[in-house]
Amino acid sequence: MGISNTYKKIYVFFFTYMSAMYLSQTLVVFWLFQNGFGFSDLIGYYLASYIVALAGIVFLPKFKMSAKRAMFWGIIQSALIVLVLIKVWSPYQIIFSAIFSGLNVIFFWIPYNTMFFNNSDENKRGTNCGMYYLVTPIIGVTLQPLTGIIAEKFGFQTMFLVGICFYIVPIIILKFLPDFEWHLDIKEKFSKLKFNWSVFLQGATSRMNYSLIPIFSLFFLKTPRQFGNFFGYLAIIAAIAALFNGYISDKIKSRKAFFYFFTSLAVISFLPLPFIKDIYYWGIFAGISSLCMNLANPFWFTYSLDYYKDLGVEKTMALREVFLNSGYILTLLITFFVYYFTASTKISFLVIASMCCFLPIISYIQGFNLKSER
Repeated sequence: MGISNTYKKIYVFFFTYMSAMYLSQTLVVFWLFQNGFGFSDLIGYYLASYIVALAGIVFLPKFKMSAKRAMFWGIIQSALIVLVLIKVWSPYQIIFSAIFSGLNVIFFWIPYNTMFFNNSDENKRGTNCGMYYLVTPIIGVTLQPLTGIIAEKFGFQTMFLVGICFYIVPIIILKFLPDFEWHLDIKEKFSKLKFNWSVFLQGATSRMNYSLIPIFSLFFLKTPRQFGNFFGYLAIIAAIAALFNGYISDKIKSRKAFFYFFTSLAVISFLPLPFIKDIYYWGIFAGISSLCMNLANPFWFTYSLDYYKDLGVEKTMALREVFLNSGYILTLLITFFVYYFTASTKISFLVIASMCCFLPIISYIQGFNLKSER
C-alpha cells in the first residue's frame, strides 16, 4: 500500500515546522552564553521548560480542543521562545522563554505526534519512526550551518527574525491537515499504571545529547559559525543513522535485539565525553554519541507505541511525555546540584553519563514487547 496524501501533507508540514525551529532556535544557547548566562543558568533554563511541560500535562484541568487549534498555539509558542530573547536585558527573560518552551510540548508535540501516528500504518511502526526521525537531520545538514553564517554576517537578531517569520509557512499548511478532537486527560490512566522506568531513563539519556552536549560544546566553539557547523556535522551523522534505521525496519522483523544493542551503544558512548579537553576529539566523540543516539531513538519511540498500544495513540503520546519530561527534570536537577557542590562540569557530566548506563538494564528488568512488522 502506498503512502496516503494525508500522510504526505503531515510530513511536509513537519518539514516546514522543523525548518522554522532550526532557523530560529539553533543559536539560542550560544546567544544566551554570549549574553552572560553561565553553565548553571543554561541548565536552569532547560529545567524550567520541562517542569512547565510536566506540570501542565499532569495538572491542567481536563479539556477538549481541536488538534489543529492546539498546534496553531504550539507554533506561536515556538516562535515566542525566541522572540522574548531577541534583545536580552533581564535574566527573567529566560523564564518566559522556558514557559513558552514547556507549553509548546503540550500544545504542539502531543497533538502533532498523535496526528502523525494516527495517520500512519500501525503495522509499520518501525518504518514510521524512522521516517519521523529522518526529517531533522535532513534539515539540520543545511540550515544549522546557515544560521551561523547569517548570524556572523547580519547579526543574531536578523537570524532570529528570519526563523520567526518562517513559522508562517507551517501555519498556512496546517489549514490543510486533518483535524480531530484532542483531549488532554491522562490523570486517571497515569494513577493506575506502573511507573515506566524505561521511558523515564530514555528521557534522562536523551538530555545528554540534546541539552548537555550543546551546553558543553560552548567550551570548545567560540563563534556562531563554528556552533552552526558543528551541529550541521552532527546532523550528517544523524542522517546516516536514520538511513540505516530505515534499512533495518525494512529487512529486520524482530527489533528487540536492536533496541538493546543501540541503547547500550548510546549510553556507553557518553562515558568518554567528560574527559575530553580538545575540540578535535570532542567532535569525534560527540559525533559517535550522536550516531548512537539517533540509531536508538526510533526504537525508543516504537517501544512507547507498542508498550501502551491498548491505550491508543493519543494517551500514549501524553504518557510518553510525562515519563520523558520526568527523566529530563531528574537529569538536569542532578547536573545542577552536582555542579553547585563540586563546581566541576566534568563531574556533573560523568555522573549523568554513568546514570544513563542503567537504561538497557532497567528496560530488560521491566520487560517489553516490540511488535514485529508484517
